[in-house]
Amino acid sequence: MEIKKINFKSGFQIFVAKLKEFLDVELVYYASSLSFYTIFSIIPLLIIIFSIFTKLPSFDDFYIDIQNFVFEHILPAHKEVIKEYLDIFLLNTSKVEFIGVIYVVITSIMFFQNYEYIVNRMFKSKVRSFWSSLTLYWTMITLLPVVLIASIYLSLHFYHVLEIHGYTFGGASLKIPYPFFMIWFLFFISYRISITVPIKNRIVLLASFVGAISWEFAKTGFVYYVLYNTTYLSIYGSFAILMFFFLWIYLSWIIFLYGLKLAHVLSDKQEAKA
Repeated sequence: MEIKKINFKSGFQIFVAKLKEFLDVELVYYASSLSFYTIFSIIPLLIIIFSIFTKLPSFDDFYIDIQNFVFEHILPAHKEVIKEYLDIFLLNTSKVEFIGVIYVVITSIMFFQNYEYIVNRMFKSKVRSFWSSLTLYWTMITLLPVVLIASIYLSLHFYHVLEIHGYTFGGASLKIPYPFFMIWFLFFISYRISITVPIKNRIVLLASFVGAISWEFAKTGFVYYVLYNTTYLSIYGSFAILMFFFLWIYLSWIIFLYGLKLAHVLSDKQEAKA
């Protein structure tokens, strides 16, 4: 009986210690710095991505659906305003495309250095070389959006073919979880690439799942908050849309970083057992 009490007490102490390690307040400050660079680079990056895909055949048929999916997760509320601005920018892609690329490269380099520092500090890992980090994260930031939009495009095309042939019985049920699995996939790939220390894939899968589902719940709560909170709109007017946009970027980074922290805490626990 005494042994069970000791084991329970030690187990509870370990749990409290891990919980304190997970609830790292520094991540909130890290999220603010990452949000700063994200705000400066996200719109030019979206312009480049959409301008590339608008040149693909048959893309126009699914452009609105893909655009809705992307903006639903970037800015769940008031996304129509941002979409209008993006459409205006896309009309002049031939003029701003090269400048946009240079702008994204500069902001991305600053972002990479900041993000690399945060991840290395979190996992107490060795610092990659500058060019290694730049190559890896630039591939991630350019390839993942392309893969995401391409997969959405192929999925919508697949559902469209099913509807034409009358196979609609599974279409609705398949569309419901699809966005979540895409977000989970992006979280997993981002975590897997970011972590430089040895870690098991099941830990990354679990941490990315928790991060993705937390992000989905936060998105729903954020939409309700914006809809029912009219104080900012009455005080700041249309400028409140930008404030909500900045706030969502900030909340997204908080959730993302705490998901990474969860992977670190779980990996430490796994090493302790080993």
